[in-house]
Formats: sequence, structure tokens, C-alpha cells
Amino acid sequence: MKDSTWLWIAIGGALLLTGGVAAISLGTLNASQIMQYASNAGFYGSDLIKAVAVALAESSGNPQALGDLSVGGSYGLWQINAHYHPEYGPNFEQLYDPQTNANAAYAIYQAAGNSFTPWTTFKTGAYLTYMTAASNA
Repeated sequence: MKDSTWLWIAIGGALLLTGGVAAISLGTLNASQIMQYASNAGFYGSDLIKAVAVALAESSGNPQALGDLSVGGSYGLWQINAHYHPEYGPNFEQLYDPQTNANAAYAIYQAAGNSFTPWTTFKTGAYLTYMTAASNA
């Protein structure tokens, strides 16, 4: 059995080296970090704040979040669903990358007429719990 080596990197994540394969774990992201990814994707103004609140409501800031397994799986910060968005497959694990996930979220938002209605946490109002944190970011 090969030994695994952990190396902490400056952004607070870890780099796991095993068998020549590297996997980066960023850990849970805060509202400011999520805001940067969302801004880079194209969100701005009040919708940037809503985007951050939706991501926090969907994933609690965990870029490795996986949910909705009964409907194809939802991946990453904005919980992009494989069943409803097959265009991001077949390797949906790419959506664990925060910027890739933010870019997908922005494309989905645009396709919905610049609306967050595709996200359950928006439709139910659950995102509102995170608006203060998002606004303070």
C-alpha cells in the first residue's frame, strides 16, 4: 500500500498526492470567496448577491456537495443537476471546481431569462436566510 501525503496550501485546502494523482480539496467556502467565483462568471449587482445566497443555501459553501441522487445528482456550490443539465456531462465531477460550477450557474441563470427560478432554494425562499452574509461579502 502506498503512503498518502497531505500538503496544506495557502488557500486553506489540501493537496492529496497518491499514486501520482492529485486531488484538491478547498473545504467550505465563505460568502466572499463564493462572490469572487460568481463575479468572475458574470453575475453582478443585486443578482451577484442573490447568486451567493443561492449557492450558500444550495451547498452550505461546500464545492464538493452532492445531492439529489434520485434525480441524476446535483453537483457543487450551485447544485447543478445532471438530469436537467446533461450538457455539463458526462463527467459531472468537473462541477466540483468552483469556477466551473459558477460558470454553469451563470449560463443556467441566463437561459432562465436572468432569473434564479431553476433553483429550489430560490423558489422556496430558503436563500433569503443567506442574504445578509452575501450582502456583507
